[in-house]
Amino acid sequence: IKVSYRVDCCIIAAGVHIIQHGTMRFGCSKGLTRSTQFLPALLLSLLRTTSAFPIEITTRRGAIQRTAASVVTIATNMSSNTQSNDSIGWGIVGLGDVCQTKSGPPFWKCNGSELVAVMRRTPGKAEEFAANVPGGKCVGYQDIEEFLQHPGLDAVYVSTRPGTHLEICQKVAKAGKACYVEKPVGRCADETKEIVKLFRESGMPLYTAYISRAYEKTHAIKRLMREGAIGDRVSKVLYKVIGNGGARDMDGDLPWRLDAEQSGGGLIMDVGCHVIDRIEYLCGPLQNIIGEAANRNSPGVAVEDYVHFTADIGTASWTALSNNEGATVECTWDFASTESPYDELQFIGPKGSLRMKGSPSDPIRVHDAKGGFVRQLEFEMPEHTGQALVQAVTDDLRGGDKNDFLSFGENAIRTQIVLDTVLSSYYGGRKQGYWTRMNTWPGSPRE
Repeated sequence: IKVSYRVDCCIIAAGVHIIQHGTMRFGCSKGLTRSTQFLPALLLSLLRTTSAFPIEITTRRGAIQRTAASVVTIATNMSSNTQSNDSIGWGIVGLGDVCQTKSGPPFWKCNGSELVAVMRRTPGKAEEFAANVPGGKCVGYQDIEEFLQHPGLDAVYVSTRPGTHLEICQKVAKAGKACYVEKPVGRCADETKEIVKLFRESGMPLYTAYISRAYEKTHAIKRLMREGAIGDRVSKVLYKVIGNGGARDMDGDLPWRLDAEQSGGGLIMDVGCHVIDRIEYLCGPLQNIIGEAANRNSPGVAVEDYVHFTADIGTASWTALSNNEGATVECTWDFASTESPYDELQFIGPKGSLRMKGSPSDPIRVHDAKGGFVRQLEFEMPEHTGQALVQAVTDDLRGGDKNDFLSFGENAIRTQIVLDTVLSSYYGGRKQGYWTRMNTWPGSPRE
């Protein structure tokens, strides 16, 4: 692919092979600006450091010194790097439960990915985790500043609790690293927007860990829709869960997932956000949201345990079917109910429906327009449920094929806006800091 390097009105063509990416813009009176929306972080790092590509940037009138030999040299170097060692050097901050099986091992198992550093403040824990990473090259750190200076570190997975994401992401963005951050990205929409802004201003990519987009099961839903299993559109989406929705690490007097300062709210923030993002990915953005949140059965807990909302679906270019506008959505989470556990997601169209549980391995049941059973699709539980999305993110950073299920800051913001809209009345607003004024939450049970 031929790429143009443009400085004001001066365009110099360079035969550098950059997969799937467009132009880079250099030079202005304020110094270097870059369109990294189309530029792999790997190439950006190379251009910053290579002596084979001398660039002198002064003012708009400043001269840009390039020679044909420079262009050939960098193209040759990039080709050599691509063939021999083009893996992304990943680091992880956190190392909690989510990293043990779900999302940690993929960083050394995915093609083109190498886990080079990990960080956790608890003494000895990072070193212990690093010692179990194959290859013996991973290094453990207790200090995040030292971690971010690790040689060969290209991108960082932030796997800590949501209440720490903003502070950590500020450091990651300042260090000039790409970032993959756990969901929910922030405790509220304002905090999520601030994190997205950090990486937009730093020019580094931000990916978000809405891993259910990458499930084989999600791909199958999309395929069935396109094949006409429910008709030419989605007319209704229904979801209901009774029970904890598969939430992990719920032991102790007050699990962190029920502490708004750490999680942003109740279990809806941890398990509900996945469902909302999946519906939006498959069907389109949610709008006209009307909902309620309450604490029905959790005395001694300040956050909500029940959430219900209705919404309409808007238009979008990314959906499985193109004419879903006006379809209705109704979702209910009853986390502390005394009723028997229940979990069902339904996509309903004029010719049938798709019915399933929320997990990646439970089957999809296809029904006709009258509710009659047609067939069932089975799925195996992935060894690491986060691996498919980690692979897609790694491929994108390397400049490879861009998967349509990649998750970015924009869809994280949309999901958080839905949650804030539904939870706002319970918390008396969802502006940053609401988690510190627990005694003012209108919905919280009073002792």
